[in-house]
Amino acid sequence: MEGKQLLVFTCLVSCLFAINVYDLENIHVENEDGTTQIFEVKRLEPMSGEACAICSQNTVNSSPRLAPIRSNVFIAVGEVATECEENSAKLPVGLCSNAKDQGHCTRDGVSCEHSPEDLAEDLLASEQVPMQTKNNDIDSKLALGFVSINVGNLDDAMQIFNNILVYHPDSVGAYYGRGIVYQRMGIQEIANAAKSVREFTEAIMKDENHHEIYERRAESYIALQHFNDALKDLNIAAKSSSSKRLFFIRGIVHLLLENFVEAEEDFRRNLDTDNSLYVGSYFHLGLALYYQGKVRNAIEVFKDVLKLKPDHVEASTSLGQAFREIGNLKPAWKRFNQSVHMNPNHAQTWQLWGSMLYTQGEHRGARLHFDKCLDINPSNINCQYMKSLTYITMGKYYQGLKSSMKVMINNTPAIKASPEFIKAHYLREYARFLHSKLDTPLVDLDIDSFHPEFKDRWTKQLPFHFKKTYKEQPGLQPEINDVSYVSIMDYGRELQGLICKAHRVGFSMQVAADGYLPSRRHNFAMGLASMHIAQLLDKRWREIRLNKQIDRSLDWREVFNIAIQYRRLVDPEQPIFWVDKMPDYSTEEGYHTEINFIKGDVQNIKVMQYYDLVFKLAKTMLEHYAGEEAVFYHDLRQDVERAKTCDDLLMIARKRNINENGFMVSTQVPSSRSDERLDGSMVVLSRDNNKMTFAISIVNNKARTQLYHAEIDAVFNQIQEEIKRIGIGKALNTDSVMDKILTMMYYIYNLMPLTKGNSAVIYSVAVGIIMSVNKFVFGKIPSGKLLEMEAILSGAPDAFILVTKNWMNVRGADVPITIHPKIWDVLPTVRNVVEVLNVNTDLCVMPANP
Repeated sequence: MEGKQLLVFTCLVSCLFAINVYDLENIHVENEDGTTQIFEVKRLEPMSGEACAICSQNTVNSSPRLAPIRSNVFIAVGEVATECEENSAKLPVGLCSNAKDQGHCTRDGVSCEHSPEDLAEDLLASEQVPMQTKNNDIDSKLALGFVSINVGNLDDAMQIFNNILVYHPDSVGAYYGRGIVYQRMGIQEIANAAKSVREFTEAIMKDENHHEIYERRAESYIALQHFNDALKDLNIAAKSSSSKRLFFIRGIVHLLLENFVEAEEDFRRNLDTDNSLYVGSYFHLGLALYYQGKVRNAIEVFKDVLKLKPDHVEASTSLGQAFREIGNLKPAWKRFNQSVHMNPNHAQTWQLWGSMLYTQGEHRGARLHFDKCLDINPSNINCQYMKSLTYITMGKYYQGLKSSMKVMINNTPAIKASPEFIKAHYLREYARFLHSKLDTPLVDLDIDSFHPEFKDRWTKQLPFHFKKTYKEQPGLQPEINDVSYVSIMDYGRELQGLICKAHRVGFSMQVAADGYLPSRRHNFAMGLASMHIAQLLDKRWREIRLNKQIDRSLDWREVFNIAIQYRRLVDPEQPIFWVDKMPDYSTEEGYHTEINFIKGDVQNIKVMQYYDLVFKLAKTMLEHYAGEEAVFYHDLRQDVERAKTCDDLLMIARKRNINENGFMVSTQVPSSRSDERLDGSMVVLSRDNNKMTFAISIVNNKARTQLYHAEIDAVFNQIQEEIKRIGIGKALNTDSVMDKILTMMYYIYNLMPLTKGNSAVIYSVAVGIIMSVNKFVFGKIPSGKLLEMEAILSGAPDAFILVTKNWMNVRGADVPITIHPKIWDVLPTVRNVVEVLNVNTDLCVMPANP
């Protein structure tokens, strides 16, 4: 698993046939290092019906959306004649608004311009009057109307077009001209934009063969945010026009509609260095690549744009954000800093820079950046929401809720609620709850008891509306103070030692892969969780060895709940619940957790290093599927070998008479207790409304969860029995206990028991158990590796153990966990934990050994 997969598959067929289902016993993958990885595959199933049955499900843990980068491009109203956009110098002066009149000066020397009437005569003589009719009377008036528009006499132009329509009600040019007049009056005004659409529509109804009318109407639709209508008009115009401006505007519309591949195509059409839109098109090409998840490609484009235009602040900020998305902090910081030097009032730079600081765990710095953003643009909803979230995360609930109320009051949606507007409602409720529980023990913080519909809608980011009566959390109680700021130097030496040990433990848990930004606060919190678990279990192991009477057995979920509480406090925005306490869990469909590789036009940069492996698994299953009505054709093997994209696989499915909308490959997980097989994950490939989904889907229902719980219960009990038998000091001197800890991790990763945060919680628990027997994980997670994906794709516990144990490098700790004060004694309440999470742990010195 350490090396790159060669992905050479051998399929062993068990000859089990069923209607629409073809079972394979296992699939072998030969790795570069000579080892073989085995997938136990249950079946391949075609999608039922016309589309993906699960694609409409509201899932969690799906691919993260990249942070939005916006350009400040303003789509100005186009010229009366599209020819003016290419080369106005060779056209009659009155035809184009950007042409300079080189007329003869009058005797008084005051005016050197022709009159509109003179320019109209020249335009008529050139026979280049837009929408000309060959009727000299009408065309002369049209010419004067269009010239009046271009010299800024909009009232005169409107009067001219109105007069034409009195006598010639079918004049296409007059309707077109009136539409442009409304645009030039200010297309940003909804009334003007709507009136212009009406006029252009009248013109099209009279004659639908003029691409200019469609282009101008598209501009008005964009102003009205009717992007689909704009796209339809631009597509029609493109059939008879190859205008660079048209492709640029259509690319912008595709970006707004999240058609990122089509946007990329349009911007690439404009990469002609002689084109005035070259730099703008090149920059927006970078945005199209960024939003597709091709972040490293976007980085190179943004670099090139800055070579062409070093003061391009949007390109500089976008480059910083792209570096941030791949976890490259230093160049991201450098770029954001350069952007604010270019333009100190560029609100988006402060917004994105602040968000990066928040994710890093630098909350005080983040808040200052959001304040600066709001000073520049008080209506920036993202900065207002992030300011609220930052305050609440730091335990400043009064200020946080004040900011969240501004998000809700000042951004009430007219049509569709923004994500920040929706999230602000749930954040407010959770913040009120946390504030009321500040002085209670951390282990008593129970949010799983929240209203079921509240939990369901929060995890799915649905609007804050409920079918059943929901009672809001009480407002902040004045007698409960907010969390105070404390420096690490304000604590005693023993607690300082505990803090720095947790900092070092958490530091070793950092994921080094695209899409993951190092977070001091997050790592510190999970280090505290591991320390807490280690101390709790150490106490229990000693009691067991001394044969003390223990009132009850320890359940693995109790241990996990400790890590969950710390993970929840790190980022209150994240709805982290046990899946088996969610409403969907009790339904026939179950609770869906989806890890997307591709969703629509977007690649998930966090997991693309596993794409080839899963793609080859899907290819192999598709080749050997032998369900009812499926056909084997002559070139099937060659088609499979040549398949490079999801579209290629769906083409093969169509040729094989399998539902061309997609299929699912179900995998199995071997039991550690018997010869039974547990349902693993499903590889889903589907097309729904021309949008591709390629994902790993995990569906938890009662039956599946009970089987996994039985496995985890058994392994956790074996760990306890083994430690009881051989003692703490010898527990990890043999492979037995370590293998069982990793086996437990394997089953929990495949279960995915939480709505969010599975990876961090599961690993911190494993580290805590290891530390409880005086051992320490000296290794770091290998670059590019994700533990949940390693477990899901390893095929069996033994394969997961083999790879994971190698890099974890578990050895005896130089300093036993027992020298530190008990966390529940020195940090007894939620307030104390939030307080210590605000501490700057960078002051801790990182020694070579823990």
